[in-house]
Amino acid sequence: MESAMDATSLVFIVFSTLLGTVLFVLIVKTVKSGEGKEKNLPPGNLGLPVIGQTFEFLSAYKSNTAKDWIEEKVSKYGSVFKTSIMGCPTVVLTGQAGNRFIFQSDCNTITNKQPISVSRIVGKKNILELTGEDHKRMRGAIMQFLKPEALQKFVGRMESVIQHHFLDCWEGKECITVLPLMKTLTFHVACDLLFSLKASEETEMLRKDFTEGGKGVWALPFNLPGTAFHAGLIARSRICKRLSSLLQVRRKDIEQGMSSPDQDLMSSMLSMRDENGVALTEDEIIDNMIAVMSAGHETTCSLLVHLVRLLSLNPNVYENILQEQMEVLAGKNSDEPLKWEDIQKMKYTWKVAQETLRLTSPVFGGFRKVMKDIEFAGYSIPKGWQLFWAATSTHMNGEIFNEREKFDPSHFDKFNPPYSFTAFGGGARICPGYDFARMETVIYLHHLVLKYKWSLMDPHERVTCEPMPLPVTGLPIMLHAKEN
Repeated sequence: MESAMDATSLVFIVFSTLLGTVLFVLIVKTVKSGEGKEKNLPPGNLGLPVIGQTFEFLSAYKSNTAKDWIEEKVSKYGSVFKTSIMGCPTVVLTGQAGNRFIFQSDCNTITNKQPISVSRIVGKKNILELTGEDHKRMRGAIMQFLKPEALQKFVGRMESVIQHHFLDCWEGKECITVLPLMKTLTFHVACDLLFSLKASEETEMLRKDFTEGGKGVWALPFNLPGTAFHAGLIARSRICKRLSSLLQVRRKDIEQGMSSPDQDLMSSMLSMRDENGVALTEDEIIDNMIAVMSAGHETTCSLLVHLVRLLSLNPNVYENILQEQMEVLAGKNSDEPLKWEDIQKMKYTWKVAQETLRLTSPVFGGFRKVMKDIEFAGYSIPKGWQLFWAATSTHMNGEIFNEREKFDPSHFDKFNPPYSFTAFGGGARICPGYDFARMETVIYLHHLVLKYKWSLMDPHERVTCEPMPLPVTGLPIMLHAKEN
């Protein structure tokens, strides 16, 4: 399977051979989009017509050096600069002020319109694409299942999936490779709680399609055979077919009383009605199940893998988590399952997860579309351009997080300034799956530290992004099981 960069290289070769007239039209369109108050535009370089600096950005992103790419340009141009990414002139806003401007602006000024690769693969009706009342309605439908009050009853169900994972994939092993196991675990957790699908060959095929789709999202949106975007579209087609089939069966089950409206996300969305009694369409449900599923397993997989890596490198943090988990166990029977109240006690454990997200955020940043001419920090930003925010611009800011390169959970002992920690976004669009991710992460760490110690086979293993930041060889480790 070709990587995202292999695909984009092929796109460049093919694209450069397109008919001159087509290229001319695209160049003219790009030039016109950059016209306006040139003297007021942010400093920077739009790069080549149409292509812009997309290859440069994607190359840095894949090699996990996008932070350096951003910092280099900030050093050269300042905290606000222009470039061109994914075929559109783009202004990159960095720092707390930039984050605040993006996350607080209304949808008439800045919309969450994503690059075409996102809308084509995740779906045009997914929550990332919606604005105004449509966004409010869809967020309400998703939060009906993901809010803490609803998640409480799923603690035991999630813990059961995680316990079976350790039993099947870790027990009795001397060496394992963490990444593929985490991909499987997080996907199975998401399948179980979102769709009530148990692990099977079918769910494994579905997981591979979601992985293929994720790679297509971070590729140039040219639908040409052999490209990551083309493969992503094909994967989406298979996913939609499978989800549509599941919806038909579930709809009948609900009508016949064989499934409850709060069984999982699928049932919740099928049962949801707005104030006028209007149900969600099948397209709305499918696109948003894809969005939640993608966010619900790929990002958590990245987090769990890096937790295993960083806890091995920082044994003092491991011991502190272990102490907290032993305190959680105090007063419980040996076979008593975790409860929601136990999750709330794992405060230090979650700080460790937050610090891991600060250093290796699964989501590097995000795009917004400018809906009208605006100004920021004294610069003009034309209608039709993109804005881009990068999590590392605050996560790796030494004025906010002292000793920024150091893994130190005490960074989260105090209340950090608003819009400085953006691993889950911010504002009205903060990730609706925050509590789902927190619950899964601390339950996983609870069982991990109680059952095992481990050591890394390669403490200096390189990290690349395709599209999440992950170790190149999958993080092989040596296991040391504890006595029961």
